[in-house]
This record gives sequence, C-alpha cells and structure tokens, in this order.
Amino acid sequence: MSNFDSKDFGERLKNYRLKKGLSQENIAKALHKDKATISRYEKGEILPNVRDISIICEELGIYEADLYGNETNRTTQHNKSRNPFNTDKLYVYFNAYNFRTKKFAPDKYILELEQKQNICKAKFVDYHDKRIYSEGYLICNDEIAFVVMENYKPTSSRVDVAVLEINICNGTDGLMLGGYFGTNAKCEPSLRKCYFSKKNIEFTKKMFEQLKLNENEQKILNNQNALYLDIFNV
Repeated sequence: MSNFDSKDFGERLKNYRLKKGLSQENIAKALHKDKATISRYEKGEILPNVRDISIICEELGIYEADLYGNETNRTTQHNKSRNPFNTDKLYVYFNAYNFRTKKFAPDKYILELEQKQNICKAKFVDYHDKRIYSEGYLICNDEIAFVVMENYKPTSSRVDVAVLEINICNGTDGLMLGGYFGTNAKCEPSLRKCYFSKKNIEFTKKMFEQLKLNENEQKILNNQNALYLDIFNV
C-alpha cells in the first residue's frame, strides 16, 4: 500500500458518514471514543485500528475496501445479500397452526428485515404478540428471494430450520406469492403457499382460496409423488 493517502482515507470516511446521515458523535459512540478522535480520522491525522475500521464499516453499511478506494467489482455479492423490498417489514399470510387454539387457520405473521454491511438479517415474528419464532438471513437475485431461518431460542429442545421463498420477479409493491418450508412440533416436513406484502392488509377469503393447491399442482403430486408449488403462476 505504498500509495496509501491518509487524507483520502479520511475524506472517504467523511463522505460515507454524511451519505448515511450520521454525525461524528454517532460514530464516536459506536467506537466508545470522543468526537475529536473521529474528526482526526476524517482529517487524515490519525488512522483507526483494524477493529475500529470493522465497526465503522458496519455502522456505515460499506465494505472495508470502500474506505481504501478499492474499486473491485462487488456487485454480485452485494446484490445477493441485499434487501430488495425497500422496507424493513413484510407481512406474511398463510394457513398457520395457532398454538393458542390448537388449530390451523388463516393467519398473519411479520418478517422483520435488517440490512447490515454484507448480510440482510431476518426475524419471523408473531403478528399478535410480537413473539420471535426464528431468525436468519436473506439471499436473493432479481427473480427470487430466500429467507433461511432457525429456531430463535438456543435453549429450545426443538431443532427447526425453515425457508421462505418469495417470487419478486414481478416487483415487490403488490402481493408476492411464495412458499413456506419447515417442520411442525413433531419435526414432520411442512410445505405451504404464502402471500407476502409490504402493506398490512386484510387476509381475505379469496387470498386464502388462492393459497390452496391448484389442479396442476395436484396433478403433478399424483403423477410424480412430489409436490412443486407453482409460485410463478401469477
């Protein structure tokens, strides 16, 4: 790094901070330092250590290479772990088991999304009492998004991994069709269609009927003894 310029490093840090809408006090608090230290970073007078650079990048939502002016193309990895919905919350509608009534019924859940530097974290939350059932991460391309989650409480005796698949090839502003792949309390595989929405809407009877297996899905199941959810048939 013979051509390293500390002033250029500081200027990049300042620009990314302002773009994120954070103050020097915000960064100082995250690093447990004072504002004057952040000011010296941005002037190129001193440099943060490796640990502090990692924390700074986490706060700013950037890669460490961004501060060094490394123009290496990271588009593929960035897009893969980005939040494509431009919101931190999705509402999920499907035929769910209600532990209160001990029955299956149309119900609503919340998928909370939090974009970090190189990962989009996800939490599957009860709409009614805000209980967190599981948490994980999101990966996607321009057509499909997957949310991979595991049971939330590490002390739970139940081992559970669930996957939400969301069709986003037609955009994310309307109802999005997808699937839920998980297990029940007996660890029996569970597969259901879901609707996803950025708006908190009523779960109508029409929506519920559309989440039932259609004739083509039933035909494939009978012929191949395997179920393929037709979430791209909009």
